[in-house]
Amino acid sequence: MIYRALSIAGSDNSGGAGIQADLKVFSAFGIYGMSAITSITVQNTLGVIGSHPVMSDILYEQIRTVVEDIGVDAFKTGMLQTEENVLAVYQAVKDLKMKNFVADTVIRSKNGRYLLDKSAIETFIKKIVPLADIITPNRDEAEVLTGIEIKSVDDMIRAAKELYRMGSSTVVVKGGHLPQGEKVVDIFYNGNIYFLEYPYVKTKNTHGTGCTFSAAITACLARGYDHLKAVRVARSYVQGAIENSLSIGKGTGCLNHFWTVI
Repeated sequence: MIYRALSIAGSDNSGGAGIQADLKVFSAFGIYGMSAITSITVQNTLGVIGSHPVMSDILYEQIRTVVEDIGVDAFKTGMLQTEENVLAVYQAVKDLKMKNFVADTVIRSKNGRYLLDKSAIETFIKKIVPLADIITPNRDEAEVLTGIEIKSVDDMIRAAKELYRMGSSTVVVKGGHLPQGEKVVDIFYNGNIYFLEYPYVKTKNTHGTGCTFSAAITACLARGYDHLKAVRVARSYVQGAIENSLSIGKGTGCLNHFWTVI
């Protein structure tokens, strides 16, 4: 059986995040990967220098053509950049009756550049959050989406519950930006709370971590895993990718997406 997954995201010419990272992850999980590019970025390990959005009608057609021809077992979004692209994704999901949607809430890059226009955030909240089967914000993104200041694990739980109330079937608030001593705690919430704990890895090579995690979840959903199993398997994969990360470039290195097969 061929499992199929689609990434709707920006292109990262440095190869560590975005479409390029997602396709690597799909391959590592034995998934046939497809893409719909939302924006062409100019970046390297030192940060995002520029971004150039794709027209929304072209984005919609990229999605439609692969869904109608090849089919999609699961899909994810990453960087959407513009309100028009947010609306194009929303319309495609509704029109094409797409299932198993993982929303990676890409809002800002590590160097502070907005990857989702400020004017598009409210539309994202209204249109994308309620459609998502699984949503995966980090601390900063959860704060933007919920308005809740997050300084503790209890705050992460509050934010997860709020995003669940806003419509997402499952919420994973990632704790990598808020380590608890020697460990990282992620909050999984789907009406019940699960604490996912992993050792904190002291490394600067974290470029593309969010993309990698959401792509791995998408790959697991394409294989038919339930939400909790998909997140647990994906998080274990990301842990290994961080522990075996690549020191490349002059800035923030990237994860090793093929650590399981080398």
